[in-house]
Amino acid sequence: MVQNAIETAVAQALKKNAYRPYMTQQEACKYLHVAPSTFNRWIRNYKIPVVQIEGVKRYKRDSLDRFMEQIEQ
Repeated sequence: MVQNAIETAVAQALKKNAYRPYMTQQEACKYLHVAPSTFNRWIRNYKIPVVQIEGVKRYKRDSLDRFMEQIEQ
């Protein structure tokens, strides 16, 4: 039981460090393991925050994590 918790924590830490703090939509989809159409629907329905500079959109990893935690509850 404790070993499972440790393995889960390590896996989550490794996953988080494998992705940049700000991701493209394609990277965000890969990070969340969803299709682009699903991610677009989530953006519309749940107002996922996006950083946009001169037309370039980026999704903050921490915001995506918070979004998933809120949905989980």
